[in-house]
Amino acid sequence: MFDYSNILNLHEYDGDFATGKYHIPIIAPEHIIPEKMIDFCHSLRSSQFSCGVHFFLDDYRFERVWRMPWRYIRHLKNFAVVMSPDFSLYMDMPSAMKIWNVYRSRLFGQMMQRAGCRVIPSVSWADAESYEYCFDGITSSSVVAISTIGTMYSKESRRIFMHGFEAMTEKLSPEKIIVYGKVPNEIRSGNFEIISFPNTSLTWKYGRRGVSYKEKH
Repeated sequence: MFDYSNILNLHEYDGDFATGKYHIPIIAPEHIIPEKMIDFCHSLRSSQFSCGVHFFLDDYRFERVWRMPWRYIRHLKNFAVVMSPDFSLYMDMPSAMKIWNVYRSRLFGQMMQRAGCRVIPSVSWADAESYEYCFDGITSSSVVAISTIGTMYSKESRRIFMHGFEAMTEKLSPEKIIVYGKVPNEIRSGNFEIISFPNTSLTWKYGRRGVSYKEKH
């Protein structure tokens, strides 16, 4: 019989280290801030191990980490810190798909931590319905990473982004927030520190929040 556990990474899941209604894996808190950020694709041919590695790219560029996790974790553990994969939450995705992408992001982050990586959870959201699960698996008062790429192109997308941002800060009370991309003027200072990194990738996600997959394509 075909073993689906390898494809789904079921053997990596531990219910004792999961939380919430949908049993989202937990990423332990981290407090390190990288000196510089590079994207996953560039990390594969880089020896700048003092950098932090991010996944704020189109999903097809890093989907392989889910299919062959340990092949890439062995390389990623050389870097100072790694953001968890930012699998997309498109507005018109069925909830099941969005929950699956949150689950995959947290489980891969947890797997990296077990292998010895320092991991900062990437946080993303869609509409208010996604708040039920999109912040699960992240410890409060830690460092989190978000991206603003593709979120500022219209008033509606900005509104959705800021509504989710406020929900995130209320739910997680992060110590520091790494922002990849331009920091919106709407972000007010609070009980957290903003650390911004410019978008230096040749490719990036467009419209990950506040736009439908159909509109994007």
